[in-house]
Amino acid sequence: KMSEEMKQEREIPPYNGWGSEEDSKANCLKLIAQAPKRDFIKFMKKDRQGLESHVLRYLARMDTNRPIDIDRTFIISFFLSDGTISVFEPEKRNSGIVHGKFIERSRLNKKDGGYYEAEDLFVGAVVNFRSHQFIITDADEYAKTYAENHKDD
Repeated sequence: KMSEEMKQEREIPPYNGWGSEEDSKANCLKLIAQAPKRDFIKFMKKDRQGLESHVLRYLARMDTNRPIDIDRTFIISFFLSDGTISVFEPEKRNSGIVHGKFIERSRLNKKDGGYYEAEDLFVGAVVNFRSHQFIITDADEYAKTYAENHKDD
């Protein structure tokens, strides 16, 4: 048996950007990696049901002083079923910037710890996703009605 002085507490290395953060933590804690647990009940309640998609979509612009990035617009999608966020850049003709997926769908960390939730995203909010700062300028009708109906949550 090892004495209490000889035991070292495991230190989890910082996230390196590959895969999801939950997968990386799971790989550090167990010898045989296991997929992180998902909230199945929340998934079943908030997953797509017919035409009801349970996705909050926001229009945002990049908060920067760089002249080339000032006019860039993005669509931020928050998926209520699992709390993931994706950022998409629509095509802007003759801009010279590649459009499409800007940040792949994943759970994103806040600067102060924890993950972004639905209540963190609203018109006028300043959010920081992977060292890119965005200002949310508009929301679709579903996101607005969802915020009105769930302001007490």
